[in-house]
Order: sequence, then C-alpha cells, then structure tokens
Amino acid sequence: MKSIRVLLADDEPVILRGLKKLISWEKLGLTIVGEASDGIELKQQIEDCDPDLIISDISMPGYTGIDIIREIHEAGRAVKVIFISAYQEFTYARQALQYGALDYLVKPVNKNQLEQVVSKAVSLIRQETEGERNKEKLNHYEQRNRRLTIEELLDKLTDGNKGTADTLLDMGIIALSRYVSICLVETDESSGQPSRWEERERKLIDFALSNIIKETVEQSDNSYMFRKGERFCILLQHEYAEEPARIALDLHDKITSFLKLKVTLGVGNPVDGMDDADESYRQALKALNYKYFTGPNRVIPVKESRYESESLIQAPLHEIQSTLGIAMKLQHKEQIEQECLRLFQTIRQTAGGNRNQAVSTVYNTFLQLEQELIQFGVEAGPSLQDTNPILERLANYSTFQEVEEDFRVLLNKMSGQIGSRMGSKELKQLSQVKTYIEEHYPENITLESMAGMMFMNSYYFSSFFKKHTGQNFKNYVTEVRMNHALRLLLQSDMMVYEIADSVGYNNARHFSDMFKKKYGKLPQEYKQSFKSQ
Repeated sequence: MKSIRVLLADDEPVILRGLKKLISWEKLGLTIVGEASDGIELKQQIEDCDPDLIISDISMPGYTGIDIIREIHEAGRAVKVIFISAYQEFTYARQALQYGALDYLVKPVNKNQLEQVVSKAVSLIRQETEGERNKEKLNHYEQRNRRLTIEELLDKLTDGNKGTADTLLDMGIIALSRYVSICLVETDESSGQPSRWEERERKLIDFALSNIIKETVEQSDNSYMFRKGERFCILLQHEYAEEPARIALDLHDKITSFLKLKVTLGVGNPVDGMDDADESYRQALKALNYKYFTGPNRVIPVKESRYESESLIQAPLHEIQSTLGIAMKLQHKEQIEQECLRLFQTIRQTAGGNRNQAVSTVYNTFLQLEQELIQFGVEAGPSLQDTNPILERLANYSTFQEVEEDFRVLLNKMSGQIGSRMGSKELKQLSQVKTYIEEHYPENITLESMAGMMFMNSYYFSSFFKKHTGQNFKNYVTEVRMNHALRLLLQSDMMVYEIADSVGYNNARHFSDMFKKKYGKLPQEYKQSFKSQ
C-alpha cells in the first residue's frame, strides 16, 4: 500500500518538533516528506514534495495558510489540508476554512485530536483512486475557468458592455426571470478610512466574507457573486421586485452575526433584463455611496438615496443661510438650532448623494456667516486666512452627521464671541440697528428714520454708527443690499429687475450701476463670468 506523503509547516521550530513526535506517523501509513518554517518555504515544498496531506499553521510569514489553500485549489491539486493556529480571536476562521480545509485545530494540539484528524484524512485519501483524483482535477480546472469567464463577463456587463449579455446567454447564465438586480457589499473599514487590519488578516476576512456571500446568494443557478475592486458585487435574477431587499437584509444579518463585521449593502432597482444590468449597478453604487448621509452598517435601497419630491425643501438655501445669520446676531438659540436643522435637511435633499457638494455647502455657509459677523463688528471664529484646515477637517469626516456636529461647534464659538462683544449698552444698540437693517433692507431705510427709532438725533446717530463700524450709514445699507443681491444672483434664477426690487431698488438701471460699482461688473456679466470659472 502506498504511503501517504505528509508536509508539516509552522514558523515555530518547537511546534514542528512536537508534531513529529506527537503521534506514530508510520503506523498510520504516513511519511513526513518535508518541513517548512514559513509560507514561502511551504509553497516551494509543495512543488518539490508533491504531498497528499499538509498540516500547517494558518498564520506564517510570507504566505498565510489561506493563501496556500487558495493556490492549492486553483492549481487543482488533490491535497488535504489541516490547519493549526493560536488565532482564537477569529471565531469565524473555523467555519470559513472548512470550505476548503479538512479541519482546524487550535494550539496547543493534543495527541488524541491530531490522531483523530489525521486518521480522517488517511481514510479520505485512501478512498480516492488515482483515476478519481485525475477526474476531479480536470473538473476543477473546467469549473474554475468557467467561473472566471463568468465573473469577467459580469464585470464588463455592469460597466455597460451590453454585448456580453449574448455570451452569457450562450453559456446558460441568463435565466427566464422577470427581473435583474445588482447588490453591492462593502466593508465599512474599506470606504476611504485607513484599514485597521494587517494584510494577512484582510485576506482571511475577505475569504470568510466571500464564502458567506456565496452560500447565501448562490443557492440557485440564477445568482452570481463577483468582485469589482474592493467591493463584492451580486447579480440577482428574480421574479418579485422586493426579493433583492429581502436577500440583502438576510445577508447583512449573517455577516454581522457570524463574522462580526460592519458592512453596508447598496441595492439597485430591478431592471427588465440583463442588457440593463449596468443601470441597476449604477443605482446600487449610488445607494452605497449614500451611507455618508444615512450612516454605515445597513442595507440601503436606491430609493432611500433620493428624495421623492423637491417640494420637501421648505425654503431656498440662501434664505435659510440669511435667517441663520440673523438668528446668530440676535442670539436666539432656539431659532439657531431650528435653522441648522433646516439647513442640514436642505443640503441632504439638494446634494444628490454628492458628499463633496454637501461639505462645500456647509463650508460656504460657515464662511458667509463669518463674513457677515465680521461686518457686524464681531470677529467670530478663526480668521478667514485660517479656514483651509476647517474645510480639510470637514472633508475627512466619514459621515455627514459628523460634519453637522462640527458645524454646530463652530456656531457655538461664534455665538460666544458675539455675546462677549455685546456687553456694553452701545454695542447692544448697534446690534439692534444692524439686525433691523438685515430684516428690513428691501424697505426705504434712511438715516433719519433709523435715528428716530433709536431716540437719537441724526448727527449723533451718524457719528455713533461710524464710530462702531468704520462706515457711514448709507454705505453700510448699500453693502447689505448688494450682499443679498449677489447671493440671489448666484443662487437663484431670478431676473435682474426682480433681484433689484427684492433688495430695495425700484429702478433696475440704478441697481445695476450700484452693483457694478461694488463688484466691477454688471449683474448679468458677473453671473456669466462666475459660471465660466
């Protein structure tokens, strides 16, 4: 009877010596043909010794046990593998490795355990005739090549290459189902943040994750898993529109329960046929990216990544920003919070899932508030020359909720500085004047009417205003009107004459002249030059 060839591998010499002495290999019909102290040496020994059985540590320098077993199967070798390891913290490793390995033992290995597992391996190997092993090897090659071809075709199909659908049909991949849907799976550790996993741990996790996805979605011939970059992509062929969401929820539950991993799944809408699979893929990608707004570790159908109607937006963005600025100046905390909520809701609705646009809008709102408060006489927040770190910080947050929280911190700092500057009676009076101007700038505000409202004579009020602002009253009112006019010009579709009327000018020509004096160009010219930037 032919002796079974055994290869031992462990990066600890004491373990190798212990394995050789722990059981009587010859009595069980085995011969130790080689030893390896790391993954690179093990890989070479497999080629040199042609073993029937490998007993190896799962975690070694060079190549991990997962790397080795994957190469064994890809090469079609009829080799049994038993893993041993001290890595008990990977509670899912036993389950994952059993897809390809014979068993998994945790150090320290005792004699009875090793003898039992080795005897099992001997029995299985003896049962396989040389002809059966050759047949299995050939079948493995055929299946592997077929699967790789399918995965390549599906990758091209989701990129928009519709011609691949005919090839998939010829291969019998396309089922007579009503719908096709794409689902994307992404570990939340890999979506832009530095990974906390080492490379060998990453491979082990990918191996386990891949097996759970396959086990869940490939129970029938109608669903396939393939990779697109760092993500797992799933093609589902199904009869009922709600089926992908159900499968995605089931998969998410299994991954979180068995692997203790945080993953987000994006689910595209069902499409009528394989030719339109790229559309469902784009929707799944959009849904997956929307986790920035919804939060990670969940299933996101594409319908959640958009608002059903723009009518949900309660007010234009520029109006909310303006109202927030007034609330800041009046120190109305409840209104500040209310306007913040409206601001964030509107940004979520108008950003269309684009995180860069959302961050940019929040940042521009901060700059606008800071500029308004500086004009108001309060140096609020960091200086304008030091705002780049703020933008960088906002852009680096992994969720929009973190951006919201940071923005509120910035507003609190501004509010505190406003409060500290409004302690004196004169500054409180100045605050009243500026707030009134902000609220009534479209109306006919004159120096005399403002002085009367503050119970001052016109001369004293003019001196008082210039003392605290460095500007004369008329120029200040004009500047406020121009600032609001510029915002309306760039953030709305209003005509020039409508903007003029809304900021207090009943003569559009006069308004245009004042605008050019302030910004160097007529309103329409300014808008065109801004768009071309």
